[in-house]
Amino acid sequence: MMQSGIRDRWDSLIRLDRKLLAASAIVLLPMPSSICAAPSVSEAMQSVQYLVGTWSCAHTVGDFSGTYVMSFAKGLDERWLRQTWDFPATATEPAVHSEYFLGYDPRLPGWVRFGAHTNGQYYAMRTTSTGNERWSWQYVLPGTSGSVTWTKKSDTEYAVDGPEYPQNGKLVTEHHLCKKLP
Repeated sequence: MMQSGIRDRWDSLIRLDRKLLAASAIVLLPMPSSICAAPSVSEAMQSVQYLVGTWSCAHTVGDFSGTYVMSFAKGLDERWLRQTWDFPATATEPAVHSEYFLGYDPRLPGWVRFGAHTNGQYYAMRTTSTGNERWSWQYVLPGTSGSVTWTKKSDTEYAVDGPEYPQNGKLVTEHHLCKKLP
């Protein structure tokens, strides 16, 4: 009788060991490189080619709203997208032109964007998360406060929400909607 009890426990331990071994093997198996590896710069840049072209954008910031034109073009041996913005003059501000570069850094892995405006402003950002339809950005220059979300609605439309900041005594959030021109 005692022999049978020991044998039952031994068989249970063997079954448990087999299950643990199988689970460990699954966890320790190498993942296919297509699942774990960050895309190459070339692959990443190919994924944003829908941006190349001219866009008509409408934006609101607090009580202000307006429109501007933006364009993306391949730049620097196609390792970057060159982004330009042209904001028309308003009743209180002169026209502003800006130039940015958008590129993928596999060391992060993530996207980086930096540029400057004719009014002296400059910004640098990096993505904190990316997906097929939504990118979250964090400012890194001139300070680390502020974030922006880009949402791809289609290959011909996207929205930008953020950053949020104080203006004229109240907190405002920028909202942009851009549509690609034919």
